[in-house]
Amino acid sequence: MWTSLILVVSTFVGGLCNIVTIEQTQEVDYQYAHHVRMDNDGKFILYWSYNEDKIFMKMRAETNGWVGIGISPNGGMNGADMAIGWVTSDGEAKLLDTHGEENEPVADKISDLHLQGGTQEDGWTSIKFWRKLNTCDTEEDREINGDTLRMIWAYGKYDVAKSGIKHGDYHSKNRGVKSLVVLSNGGIVTQAPDPDATYKTFELLNHKFNKTHAKTYYNCKMFEMPKLSKKHHIVKVEHVITPGSEPYLHHIILFSCSRKLVTKSLLEDHHCFSYSTFHDYGACVAILVAWAVGGSDMILPEHAGFPIGDEDSPNFVLMETHYDNPHGETFTDSSGFRITYTDKLREYDADILIMGHKVSELQIIPPQQNVFTSYGVCPHECMDWGMEERSVDEINIFGSILHSHTIGKSMELKHIRNGVELPPISRDDHYDFNYQELRQNIPEIKFKLGDSLKMICHYDSSNRKNLTQGGLATAMEMCLAFVLYYPKIEVSRCESQPDKPNVLEHFGVDIEYGRGLFDLKKHTVTKDGNSWSMDAYLNQIQWTKEDAQEISQKDGEGELDFFCYGRNSSKFIPKMRAEKITVPYVKEEKCGSGRASSQIITRSAYISSLLLPLLISLF
Repeated sequence: MWTSLILVVSTFVGGLCNIVTIEQTQEVDYQYAHHVRMDNDGKFILYWSYNEDKIFMKMRAETNGWVGIGISPNGGMNGADMAIGWVTSDGEAKLLDTHGEENEPVADKISDLHLQGGTQEDGWTSIKFWRKLNTCDTEEDREINGDTLRMIWAYGKYDVAKSGIKHGDYHSKNRGVKSLVVLSNGGIVTQAPDPDATYKTFELLNHKFNKTHAKTYYNCKMFEMPKLSKKHHIVKVEHVITPGSEPYLHHIILFSCSRKLVTKSLLEDHHCFSYSTFHDYGACVAILVAWAVGGSDMILPEHAGFPIGDEDSPNFVLMETHYDNPHGETFTDSSGFRITYTDKLREYDADILIMGHKVSELQIIPPQQNVFTSYGVCPHECMDWGMEERSVDEINIFGSILHSHTIGKSMELKHIRNGVELPPISRDDHYDFNYQELRQNIPEIKFKLGDSLKMICHYDSSNRKNLTQGGLATAMEMCLAFVLYYPKIEVSRCESQPDKPNVLEHFGVDIEYGRGLFDLKKHTVTKDGNSWSMDAYLNQIQWTKEDAQEISQKDGEGELDFFCYGRNSSKFIPKMRAEKITVPYVKEEKCGSGRASSQIITRSAYISSLLLPLLISLF
């Protein structure tokens, strides 16, 4: 149904407070937990909910013809698992279960789609159905899991007739592909507002920022938080993107500032890492809220909220905006956050923990490798300290955002307890740099005293001629997770890095290295009468698969330096090796040897599917 919500709220923008009226119009169907616009114009909307073994979907498009959705291995039609539905002129809903072969939809031998109904009214067609998350049909279906899925969509002007789709109704612009995390989150979470709560909003925005000379630029801006007389909870965080800025925005992070500020630098634009001119940057290290490219709005669970307005909450925050502008194009940006909060407190204070490989030049990824693995470890010594400081013996993890850059291939956040690897907190075997979505944990995960975290990042550098280091630029790499949890504890960052550049030892290069910046360009190597800068020397080496595997293994199994930061202090942890996993986690196999060949095919609605080869290039 369409709902229009009129809210009169106190809106705080850049230090000014005004009473405004906000009208929010959105399409909501409370039968489904999630929904998302598949196209930019909102003419195709996908809804879904799921349980342990089934997913319930509704396709809704602005057409009186057919609608279709599919899961693709690469964004194309070949190998895709597709559902195509329409409503006939006498009001009967139809649904076809198909897969893509040679850019054509072909009827599945067995239908795994269960039609729940369909409607056609006011120029919109809706089709409802459900299917199992894993049908165990490895030939014609694709499993729906926690990975980033490439969802293809399309719709046409006419119904699917006996002769197929009418000529010209499948080569239209009404089709596309969208990355989506279906099981963990994705899209907009459908949550009815609490009728007993009063909601207010404030906005923290850049103001006509323009920086075109740098390919990568981090802009930092300081804001004063609303002055509140008592504790409140943040319950929703929306990203506000200036039209036209979409290609240049990589992420926006809001940091809370804990200690006394030097200048306060309110509402001024600064380069984030210019410590000599922007003294307050180092005072703001704990994340309050975050958004990354492709992510949707953040709606917190009904029993938790980010606290503001109490003694433990910041009076000032720092907004870091990462712009990626490789071609030096001109743009003006006023993007930022719109934050909704309430004085009706929820049961728990929530927070965000950053963990993984420290953003550092000691993360070195060799070139031309199909797979190279980096590691980030958060030892139990750091987490135990953070929990004990707040008299907490366990926390509940309800979500995470996995973060790497453009050569990231797959990522996993492991959960380890006394050497036993538990089910992963988050995993994505098809990571998409342009789609960094918050992944919910349902049910929530209990993380106890003595537990540790391990981040695994796999990269594909096969198209790069030179090595890649860890760093801030988009062309450099990261291996991080932003972990959302409650109740709030002291630790805000928990990271690691190798205690030395293992790549140099592997190739027999001897240099002095201290625990600090490792700049390859500032070191030289002399061999056989020739001198190179360190980066040039490493780039001229013909890296083998065995070289890459050995260096990755040393990075993961060697001694590590740890960085355990709290809101008001830090914990020193001596260098050591990561906790060894003695019992690896093995995912339960639910399908066995597959379907019995004698299974009966029952699908009267699929008689017309014999004509499906005529539906060429449906998507």
